[in-house]
Order: sequence, then C-alpha cells, then structure tokens
Amino acid sequence: MDYKIKKLPKSEVEIEITVSAEDIEKYYKKASEELSKEVNVKGFRPGHIPQEVLEANLDKKYIMAHAQEMAIQRSYADAVIKENIQVVARPKIEIKSETPFTYVAVVAVLPEVEISDYKSIKVKREKIEVTEKDVEEVMADLKKYSTTYKDSEEKAKKGDRMEVDFEGFDEEGKLLENTKSSNHPVILGENSLIPGFEDELIGLGKEEKKEFDLTFPKDYPKKDFQGKKVHFKVEVKRIESPIEPEINEEFIEKMTGKKGPVEEFKKEIEKNVKDRKEKEAKQKVENEYLEELLKKTKVEIPAALIEEEIDFMLHDIADDMEQKGIEFEKYLEKANIKIEDLKEKYAPEAEKRVKMRLALQQLIKEENAAPSEEEVKAEFEKVKSFYPEKEVAKIAEDFEKGELRHQIVNRLAIRKLFDKVLG
Repeated sequence: MDYKIKKLPKSEVEIEITVSAEDIEKYYKKASEELSKEVNVKGFRPGHIPQEVLEANLDKKYIMAHAQEMAIQRSYADAVIKENIQVVARPKIEIKSETPFTYVAVVAVLPEVEISDYKSIKVKREKIEVTEKDVEEVMADLKKYSTTYKDSEEKAKKGDRMEVDFEGFDEEGKLLENTKSSNHPVILGENSLIPGFEDELIGLGKEEKKEFDLTFPKDYPKKDFQGKKVHFKVEVKRIESPIEPEINEEFIEKMTGKKGPVEEFKKEIEKNVKDRKEKEAKQKVENEYLEELLKKTKVEIPAALIEEEIDFMLHDIADDMEQKGIEFEKYLEKANIKIEDLKEKYAPEAEKRVKMRLALQQLIKEENAAPSEEEVKAEFEKVKSFYPEKEVAKIAEDFEKGELRHQIVNRLAIRKLFDKVLG
C-alpha cells in the first residue's frame, strides 16, 4: 500500500491510497469466502463453494466491488493510524482507477486551535446583595400561591378574581375573530389581557355590563391586530375576593413541612435568594468570559462538524416537539418549512457552538484542567447518590460504557478551568 497526504482548507485532509495488485488479489479471495456463505449453490454447503463455481453464479464485478470495499476499509484505517490523523467524521471516498486500484479519501480532521492572549480576559463581577425587598417579594409570592378566593357581591377591585364574557367588534360593528370568550378568568392587576382592559373592569358589579373602546399595542403578537381599535362588550359573570394567608408558624409548616419562627423562615429565604443570585452571577461571568474567549480564538472548522451540530440541534427540537405531542415532520409540512431552510437558519449558531467547544478543549489542555481518575470516580459516587438503589446498577453500566464517564469528565474539566481562569 502506498499513500500520499495533502492538507486541504477548512481542516480537511486528502489521502490518496494505492493498493497493490497482490493485495487486491488477497482481498478478492477474502471477499469470495465471505460471499460464498451467502450464496446457495446446489451440491455445495454455504461457505464451501469453490472459487470457479462462485464466479459462475455471481458476477465477478460484484465480487471485485466487495473486495475493493474491504481494501478501502483496511488501507484507510492503516494510513490514518500510521500517520496519527485525528479524524472527526466519515471520509468521502472517490475511486480514481481500477488498475492499479487507487482511491482518494477526503476527511475532516481535528482542527488546530489558536487562542491569543486569553490570560488578558477580564470579566467584571457583580457584588451580590440581598435586600429586605428581595425577601418581601418572595414572601408575597408565597402568599399569592396560597391565596384562596370566595364569592363577592361587592364592586370589583384590584386583586379580585373575575369571570367575564366579552366580544370585540370593528368600527363597522362586525364581530372580530378570536375576540370572543365566555367565563373568561382574570385576576385584576395581573395585566394578563391587553393594556387597559382590566382597568375597565374595576368598579363593575356582578352581572353588570359595559362597552368600551381599546386600541391594541403596535407590537401586539398578531399582526392584523397591531394598532387596531376594537369596541368591546363585556358582562361580569362572577367576582371573587382574595383571602390571603397570614405568614405564621402554621403557614411555614404548610409550606416547608416543618415548624419554625417567622424570623428563621425569613433567614432561610434570604439564604435561598443569595444562592440564586450567586448562581446567576456566576453563570453571567462565565458566559461573558466565553464570549471574549471566542473573539480571541482562531480555528478553521470542518463543514462536517458544523453539519453534525446542526443535525444535533434539529434532533433536540424534534424531541422537544414530540414530548409536547407534535410530530416534527408534520409541523414542517403544515408550516411549509423546508429542512434545508432550517439547517441554513441554525448554521451560524451551530458554528458558534462548535467553535466554543474547540476553544474550551484547547484551553483545558493549556491550563492542565483535565480531572484526575480519583476526581472522576468521586464525582460518579455523588451522581449515584441521587438515584434509587434499583437504578444504581444501570447508572454504573452507563459509566462503564463511557457515555456517563465522558459527561462527568467534561463537566469537571470545565469546572476546573473556570476555577483557574476566573478564580
């Protein structure tokens, strides 16, 4: 076997390989042996058919094609291993000549990544503070979720829950599509309806009717309603006033499952708010660092890696839709969307993701942030602790297969990297 290697743009390599006639003859013999197991010839057992009998029952071109396929698989693998070529996709094969048997394999390889002066990246950190207002907002939300309602004969006010019938008409008095509803629920003050609608309901009593005009916002989601003036007719069907709970030990026990004084409950809320803010701030710092890192990263990304990432993104979208009961293919057909257009739409984001991943891999090497085997095993023990005993064996099997291990290694490596570069 002889071969020549040529570097191509976009992190691709061309390998031209010539397989000797002697080797092709050996592959032809192996191909014949394999195919003889699949052919039924009267008087011969499968796998024990003589060469000349096989050729009388199978086209020699078919046998040779099988031999060439075997030659390609073996010689390509030998060349890649010998030259330590870091391939990242399947090769594109083109046969140049039958005699001598020569073919060209074009394959995407792991690209070289250059990161310039990444140590100069500075990201501003926010100072984390938890105010009394933050705590009060959480407590107000908790009260809101626990609020009950009772029927009221009084005039509607903010905070009340109502059920109303309404319908909307254009300036000519014609009923507009999608503007009619019966027993429509609304809590006054939540602004769940178009601006101004709930204000018109304040002060109305049960079974009272009212007519008013409203102009839809210019940025309203439905274009045919943007800036449109609509005449509404409304009838109040029900009014309920809220009964807010008092935050006391009984309320705390109901919410948390354990008794405790209100002040301790507030401290727990304060701690939770602080943890959330710190997590959000940490994520923000990391995202800003990655955006700056991308600016300093130079890499020629193979088209195959971008195509693979696009396919992964579309697969995620399809899975998400199917979980909601929507068939992806039928959705595309109904929306008249071509898969090629979707791929073009997501190509920039896919390229950014691949570039980010390559930059992180390079930085992990430069910063020696790869986790040790002890760290990986310790993290795996933590992962196992979150699963019930009956599922531990399955988790251990996933770890041994390598997929879960790979996820843990990546997670630890990125964590160690950020600890180093961001402190």
